[in-house]
Amino acid sequence: MNNANTRRSFLGRAALAGGAALGTGAVKARPATKRPSTDLLRVGMMCLGPNSHYYIWGPTINPVDRKAWSVGRTTGMQITHCWDTRPENAAAFAAQYGCEAVKTYDGMVGKVDAMIFAGFNEVKWWPQLARPYLEAGIPCFLNRPFAYSMKDAKEIVETARKHNTPILCTDEREYLQQTTVARLKVEELLRGKQRILGAHSDNAAGEYPQHGIHGLYFLLAVFGLDVERVSFQADGWWREKTPTSPGKMNWAQLSLQYRGLRADGAGEQAEPFLVSQYQFGARADINLRIYHSGGWWDIAHPATGGERFNRVYYLFFPTVLAMQRMFETREMPWSYDYILRKTQIFLAGFKSHLEHDGAMVRVNDLPDDWEAPCPYPDYVDERIFG
Repeated sequence: MNNANTRRSFLGRAALAGGAALGTGAVKARPATKRPSTDLLRVGMMCLGPNSHYYIWGPTINPVDRKAWSVGRTTGMQITHCWDTRPENAAAFAAQYGCEAVKTYDGMVGKVDAMIFAGFNEVKWWPQLARPYLEAGIPCFLNRPFAYSMKDAKEIVETARKHNTPILCTDEREYLQQTTVARLKVEELLRGKQRILGAHSDNAAGEYPQHGIHGLYFLLAVFGLDVERVSFQADGWWREKTPTSPGKMNWAQLSLQYRGLRADGAGEQAEPFLVSQYQFGARADINLRIYHSGGWWDIAHPATGGERFNRVYYLFFPTVLAMQRMFETREMPWSYDYILRKTQIFLAGFKSHLEHDGAMVRVNDLPDDWEAPCPYPDYVDERIFG
């Protein structure tokens, strides 16, 4: 096979095959559900325990917490219904944010225009929890890391495809200004015939699947999906000892071996390069140095201090707007195939750590039925699924 066939595009041929330039994708519109008199999108939120982003997205969509969000309503959405595996969590959320708690996980179908799956502990059960909403064509935001096996990831995507349902699995690192600027810098280097030699990054994280993945998503948004091999070297993968994680993570190094890259309208690079990222409690949320044939280039997103509003606005709010845009337009910012590929790269890193002592693992060799561990494998009582 010649080099032209082996090199993938800037975001990976798999993503482009899904009809996505720069990771975008779209699905057919379907008849809208009956809307109330208000113009606000009715949003359901699920999974509201202590290890959830409800405390970030809740006050920005239903602005009741002046300390977290002091500027009132700034979106076209309203959380109208909620559910949690623990009824007391849903009741507390409903009381705080002025919405209705439902009794069953599928109890919001027909009542909402969009869904936010806000938890982390429940990711292992996204295929079951999301299915009723995907089958109903309700746009769904599914919190990272999307799935712990490609089998589960493909089940979610296949259900969404079948019912023309838009989905979004993303994080704040994909929507930072610095991410866009860095991606444009890569395109500038390609147009200028500058060869990318490699890159190094730091990502603030204390564990791999919950916060380490933020750094991975950032790198993939900047350099694309043409990752041949991945390595995750660490002394653990979770921040505390659990039945599935005997030792906590104190340090980690993530490495991505790229075959090359290409950006539409900017050209391509056939030569491979290595991107590495140190995962630890960095002062910045993310930083990056790109080494190229003409020197190097730096960018960083500093951790924002001061009042809580600052951090919610500068780090998290762009993701809320991305949710709303997809909910309203039904156009996916990242295609089905893009979501699958970045999940595959994430899982290959997990396999590198667990089974190969951090050695490089070929992404395409990852078996679909290989499953990464969940830190809380018994968090959801599966009897709820009947």
